[in-house]
Amino acid sequence: MYFKGSDYMLSMDNLKLLCELSKLHLSEDEMKEYQKEMTDIINLMDTIGDSDFEYNPIDMTNAIPFGELRADNITEFDNMDGIVKNGPEVIENQFVVPKIVD
Repeated sequence: MYFKGSDYMLSMDNLKLLCELSKLHLSEDEMKEYQKEMTDIINLMDTIGDSDFEYNPIDMTNAIPFGELRADNITEFDNMDGIVKNGPEVIENQFVVPKIVD
């Protein structure tokens, strides 16, 4: 169980569950490395959450000067064959990609 203010250690079971949900296949060495990295990230977020700051809204309307926006003109692309020849598999001018989500 995690209590705010204590150092959290991501369990190997939780990491395995995250890998399963993310469809990642990691070796035992990678799992140990990612366990430490994820634990460090979680503890850093806890540190940031404990920071003492106050929201101070500032008029940001002129913070970043923008030039005049260009017109959004629709044009016909005329080199479709040049683009699709870069794909490993193309059907009807569309790239075929592997299914990711079951």
